[in-house]
Amino acid sequence: MPDMMFSYVPGTSFIHRLDPRTKIIAVMVLSIFIFRSTTVVHLCGMALLFLILCHAGRVGVLHHLRSLRPMLVFFTFIFMVQLFLTSGAPLFTFGWLQPTVEGMVTGAFVTSRFILLILYASVLTSTTRAAMLTNGIERLLRPLPLKGLGVTSFEIATMMSLSIHFVPVLLMHARDVRNAQLSRGLGTRRNFYTGMMSMVIPVLTGSLRMADEIAMGMDSRCYQGRYRTSLFELRMRTADRLVIGGIGILFGFIVLSAL
Repeated sequence: MPDMMFSYVPGTSFIHRLDPRTKIIAVMVLSIFIFRSTTVVHLCGMALLFLILCHAGRVGVLHHLRSLRPMLVFFTFIFMVQLFLTSGAPLFTFGWLQPTVEGMVTGAFVTSRFILLILYASVLTSTTRAAMLTNGIERLLRPLPLKGLGVTSFEIATMMSLSIHFVPVLLMHARDVRNAQLSRGLGTRRNFYTGMMSMVIPVLTGSLRMADEIAMGMDSRCYQGRYRTSLFELRMRTADRLVIGGIGILFGFIVLSAL
């Protein structure tokens, strides 16, 4: 599934070889910096860094842009809310609707933030295997006192990994259902409501079936969410330390700018 949203792309690039903990921490700090960005220069800098990461990871930009397609409705909604609900100089008046110049600027700025967040998350998932991502999350959560809450770091890491893995699988299943319906002459042009319901119900049924199969597979293998050894032992190398050092400098800049 190399063309699906948040799917892994095999490779041996510099980013592929980084420790998953390094990449997870880097994406978290970069996400904070994106939300703290207040100027167009900052967002352009983050976009330039994204292009550099694409080149370093040897994953095409189009692969990451495909991750934005399922979110287009969400991006449009955010932009329209800012456009019509932000007070300022009106662009035009159409009945009770009055979009403003300030709303257009704010909507573009806020939407750009979310687009960059999705793109950086795509960089993480496209260069990190699901098993390695699970190990990285578990190792980061292990020092936290989670046993008092009735959960373990292994359970949280497994749930997060399965959630990320389900995104491309569900999109692929929805595409297959859609193609099957189109091949039988069923579309949404004549009756949008009927067409969408005939699309949603099979996808929902298929997702519940897949979840049940995964749960049965985990039960059959006696999964209990406790400490387990792993085939891939995580080790910080020199490149990881250099990246962590750079991320630490960026985090320090974020803290100082907030004071």
